[in-house]
Amino acid sequence: MSAPGPAREWLMQPRWLPAMRAAIGVAVVLSAVAALALAWPWRVVEVVLALLWLGYGVFLVWASRRERSGTRLEQDALVVTAGREVERLTRADILDLRTDQPGERAWRVQAVHRDGRLITLLAVPPGELDRLRRWHVGAG
Repeated sequence: MSAPGPAREWLMQPRWLPAMRAAIGVAVVLSAVAALALAWPWRVVEVVLALLWLGYGVFLVWASRRERSGTRLEQDALVVTAGREVERLTRADILDLRTDQPGERAWRVQAVHRDGRLITLLAVPPGELDRLRRWHVGAG
């Protein structure tokens, strides 16, 4: 039993975007440090604003490390990546594949796990549901 067509990966964002956000975060941190160094003699308002800016830069760098998310269809499993959490779903783990809402209102695909959990297949559009169902039953 093989996956229909080549392996497929759906990503919520381009791979380069987290690296760009991290670079912006580093630039923000450096500018905040420079602002603190140049703000001598320090005044409370300037220091508070520079520290808030510094915190924003640190947040951008931290958040960029956790941004990779999406779903990958492999020959024998669906791999759902949400930040640092990776869940591998084999055909046996999945009871059903469905959209979150009926008809035109659907905007994401969900897998019903054998333990009853609903797992959202990140970045998979509803138009891919038929392909995933064919993969699930092992049809080419």
